[in-house]
Amino acid sequence: MTLTAHLYRRMMKKGRVVALVALSSIPALAYWLTAFDADSSELGVIYNDIIPTSGFSFAIAALILTVATLREERDAGTLPYIYMRPITRLSIAVSSIAAGVSAAGTLALAGWAASVLALAAVGGDLSIALPGLLLFFAGAVGYAAVFVPLGYLVPRSTLVGLGYLIIGEMIVGSAIAGIGQLSIWRISVSILGPEATELLGEVGVGVGPGLVKLGAVLVVGTASLTWALRRRDAL
Repeated sequence: MTLTAHLYRRMMKKGRVVALVALSSIPALAYWLTAFDADSSELGVIYNDIIPTSGFSFAIAALILTVATLREERDAGTLPYIYMRPITRLSIAVSSIAAGVSAAGTLALAGWAASVLALAAVGGDLSIALPGLLLFFAGAVGYAAVFVPLGYLVPRSTLVGLGYLIIGEMIVGSAIAGIGQLSIWRISVSILGPEATELLGEVGVGVGPGLVKLGAVLVVGTASLTWALRRRDAL
């Protein structure tokens, strides 16, 4: 818990957080621009169309933030001090991913809150936004599980992560059903239900299957980071 809090505080630098909250709020801005003169009966449909499809801006914000979880410790030369503590590599991995999830979850809450404000600004029923909260937090969990290990394992991890998001999820994932099944954002959107099927393609809809997939991503991410920490004791 102490390590998780330390890593979270290190990531959440004021200037960085302000910029990334703004990036996470782009879906809300897109919704407001689209819905401000729409009929009240269409506000829910527009929300379910705009928020998921423009939510990749949140994914980019989560990438920029979470790849720094252990990378900044490594770059500052403080990782050996963490290794010296009497805790296992698995505990370090779990604490690191928990810090990444917490940091990305903070951005998720900000992005969702911005969508609530946008919904209120156009006079919509605020209950329309409730599924969006699950969408943003599911994305926070999935992306942290991928990007925290990526930031530790791969040089120029932000560029690699952007390549994954833009090429893998947005382009190839839209064109090839098998790749789309591996998209963290589409898995998160699948939890919303049948309202978002246009974005999902072949990805199945449902809360249960979506949570199971996110759980699998968490397990793989934690295992990968644990393996990497054990191999890099000399750092």
